[in-house]
Amino acid sequence: MATPKPETPTTSKSKESPSHSQQRKAVVEDTLLLNVVQAYFKKAAVVLAVWATGYFRFSPSWLLLGLVVYVWKERHNAAKKNTIAIAQAIARDEKGVILAKVEDLPSWVYFPDVERAEWVNKMIDQLWPYIGDYVRKLLQESIEPQIRASLPSSIGSFRFSKIELGDIPPRIGGVKVYTSQVRRDEIYMDLEINYASDCNISVQVKGMNFGIKNFILRGTMRVIFRPLINKTPLIGGMSVFFLNNPEVDFDLTSLANAFDLPGLSDMLHSIVQEQIAAIMVLPNRIPIQMASNVDVRKLKYPQPQGVLRVHVIEARDLKKADIGLTGKGKSDPYTIVTVGAQSFQTRVIDNTVSPVWDEAFEFVIDERDGQFLNLVLRDKDPGNKDDELGSISVEISSIFEKGTLDEWLTLDDVKKGMVHIRAVWLYLANDPLELDRQMSNVMTQVRDLAIDEDSIHSALLIVNLDSALDLPRGKKTLAEPSPSAVLTLGQTTHESAVRAATTEPRWEENFRFFVANPSLQTLEMEIRDTKTKKTIGVGAVRLKELMNAEQMILDQKFHIKSDEPNSCMYMTLVLRVLTPESNPEWLESEHLYKDDSPEEGSSVDTPTKAGTDKAGTSVDTVPTAGHPDSTDKTAGSDIKSETIKSVSSSPASETEVRQRRTGPPPSAPGSSVSVGEAGRFGVGRIQLTFRYSLQRQCLVVVIHKIVDLKPAEGDSKGLADPYIKMYLLPDRDSKSKRKTDVVKDNLNPVFDQTFEYGVSTAELANRTLELTVKNETGMFSSSQSVLGMAMVDLSTLDTSKATTQWFDLAPENSAKATSLESDV
Repeated sequence: MATPKPETPTTSKSKESPSHSQQRKAVVEDTLLLNVVQAYFKKAAVVLAVWATGYFRFSPSWLLLGLVVYVWKERHNAAKKNTIAIAQAIARDEKGVILAKVEDLPSWVYFPDVERAEWVNKMIDQLWPYIGDYVRKLLQESIEPQIRASLPSSIGSFRFSKIELGDIPPRIGGVKVYTSQVRRDEIYMDLEINYASDCNISVQVKGMNFGIKNFILRGTMRVIFRPLINKTPLIGGMSVFFLNNPEVDFDLTSLANAFDLPGLSDMLHSIVQEQIAAIMVLPNRIPIQMASNVDVRKLKYPQPQGVLRVHVIEARDLKKADIGLTGKGKSDPYTIVTVGAQSFQTRVIDNTVSPVWDEAFEFVIDERDGQFLNLVLRDKDPGNKDDELGSISVEISSIFEKGTLDEWLTLDDVKKGMVHIRAVWLYLANDPLELDRQMSNVMTQVRDLAIDEDSIHSALLIVNLDSALDLPRGKKTLAEPSPSAVLTLGQTTHESAVRAATTEPRWEENFRFFVANPSLQTLEMEIRDTKTKKTIGVGAVRLKELMNAEQMILDQKFHIKSDEPNSCMYMTLVLRVLTPESNPEWLESEHLYKDDSPEEGSSVDTPTKAGTDKAGTSVDTVPTAGHPDSTDKTAGSDIKSETIKSVSSSPASETEVRQRRTGPPPSAPGSSVSVGEAGRFGVGRIQLTFRYSLQRQCLVVVIHKIVDLKPAEGDSKGLADPYIKMYLLPDRDSKSKRKTDVVKDNLNPVFDQTFEYGVSTAELANRTLELTVKNETGMFSSSQSVLGMAMVDLSTLDTSKATTQWFDLAPENSAKATSLESDV
């Protein structure tokens, strides 16, 4: 059997029919003609502009200005096209481009601990069409309606007219995994992201098109897998974020191309970079919950590792950016100091190359490994782009290891120039006694280093804003508000996002405030209706209460004064003292995962002495009578059924949301909810915190709450209206008397009130605190007036530190004869 001869390949030109050839020739001729016409009109427009300038007697400066803008734009566009072409070529054929241009080598070439991830890139390449479809649906079905609803009605025609992610997917240049020097229940992974896309996205607003294309993003993304658990999927959650601001570039299309001018282009790029930083550059991160019992709030907002205090002192031998006709000149230097998404700027010093700033800045550090302290020195040129005088980057981990960095640093990218900085690593302490020492140190630094006293602080306040309940509606229309929360401490104000049309907004946001003196400052809360531009609720929390709370944490609801009597906000407030001293006792272990059935050998440290409810939510058990509650980590909080729960992003009914925040409804108002027995005498238990302040020479007593209070005899509802009266014995006069507010119809009242007694430490050994729980009764009421008593011998307490304990209440007759002592 004869083998057929292989066909000789023929070109498409030989196969092309005469008709197709003629059509293509006609198209080419039409194209050439169109180009000639376009070139003619462009040159005619230039000639017309020159003629108009002379005819209307305009200054020739306008022609020079136009020439400068034209030349800048052409050079700028040429450089950008070259950068984009190289980036896209690397994305298509990394090996070929690397061989042709060895300067842009990926990190795995230089660092042996960074590995290639080609298998991941192949998976992303295969998934990219499906990712494009998902992003398109997400933008059109979810993002577009939200943007349209948030815009004024006059601009309500917003829509995405084109969404094309292009054919070039992101590439991962290198992967570095950290398994040492990290906790045993977590894995750190750094990814070198290189996204040089050929995307084209356009939006249409009132018939006008604005677009962006050829978007480029380069940076190091960190992924933290924690906690590791002993059940599928073995990873409880993930946190994704950029350690430092990524490099961003893009081209504008349609009407947006009008912004591609000197000044406007830089402004637009900085706006885009700020938006990216607000989403996923530290301290912002994207949490991903992978196990149902993981606390998403702690995953998204873990406690910072410390604070970096940077003192920018001076610089010398800087470049002369402003050169005069004589060849001599100076600069108008200033410094931009950046860590992640946090940025500060010094003042401008005119006409000098040796400026002295003496300014201090403080940065909250969430991840010291991998982050850099960046300083960029620039020359201020009003009306023009500021010239760069040099820059320097310092690893924050190296400052942490030394404790203090006080050096002259040589600037990079310039021939000469040095900057003098002093950087100090500050730990976060949860000991109120450390505050007095650090406030004294701050005043000493302000005096000795000539620093502005408002620029350095003694403490850090961390606010986890969760939600609000029962906000008032409009008075006339009864329309639901669109609330945002505004938190103010001193001169610092933070505003939450807007939640549209709801009386129960969920914000789930985190804010940080630097505190000068917690004893005197107050956190002010305001809820605004963004529709009416009116304030619908206000509140305030004295930071002094945090100093008296256990671990200096308040995790509870805070009353809001509004037209609705039950309006409140759920927040977690954490106060930490800034200190250069290290103490292992201040290190906190956050339990992100609550195992329903803990087993030996688990890779996750689970809390002890605490039970779990059926939903896997931790419920503290009440300790035995007369002993401190070692399981209650949050002084001043409500009982665990009313503690703020983390709310997942999955859809849920309003009833489910309310129950997740407030716990299951009790069987009767104010009745006990899974808190244990009613004490040794069956009339209830009371939680108190004691601390002696050496600075104010007084005993601080915080009355937190009472649980399982016995109902008042004769009360028609089977409840009580409790309040507490206190005396510091042996004194029983008006100066010794203290009284809490009345809590109506409640057998588990929460007071969270602070009282002080001006006594010396020597007197405490001979003092006893008498507490009487009374029931508010009317003039003709037959209800029981005294519900229980407790006598606390202060000589048995260690008041040198904040001590929170539970005490059994006793009937009136037995309590007077018995002092309820508790072990410290």
